[in-house]
Amino acid sequence: ACRWAAVCRIRSSTPFLMVYQNETPGLMVSEAERLGKITIGTELGWGESVNPDGVRYARHGIRAAAIHHDQLAGDIQPIAHHADGTQKLTAIIDRACYVPAPFPGHYEPLMACGAPVAAGQTVGNLHDFYRVDDPPWPVRAGVDGYVLSQSFRQPVRQGSHILVVAQEYPLRSNPA
Repeated sequence: ACRWAAVCRIRSSTPFLMVYQNETPGLMVSEAERLGKITIGTELGWGESVNPDGVRYARHGIRAAAIHHDQLAGDIQPIAHHADGTQKLTAIIDRACYVPAPFPGHYEPLMACGAPVAAGQTVGNLHDFYRVDDPPWPVRAGVDGYVLSQSFRQPVRQGSHILVVAQEYPLRSNPA
């Protein structure tokens, strides 16, 4: 519970705070946490890119964490989604949050990242390169939540995650 209280106090300014499962052996963040290290992760953009908001959110979040843990002196005020109260605590710890590609193809998004979705709702289409005359395979949300990530790079490889839907939790709760 203490860990989640700290997350809620430190909050960066991104639209979503995300909690993920820690079952991936060899993942750098997982290994560092097992050693008792403080880890901070962020997305600076998408599709191997960096954008100004991503850098601004990362810088603000790292400074907030360092100040909170007395590694830097000072005070830092909330900005963006944290300041205006629109930030959401989400988790992608349920396996139903992930939709893998059943075959290689081209992913066609029908919704933007950040959009609210209901379980069973079609979020995108996967077009089969080997069966171009077949209708696309509807990519459906496995849980209620928000579109957190979609395939960006083409072609999509079979088995890769083409959709991730994050479930929302109250900012004062522990999703794990």
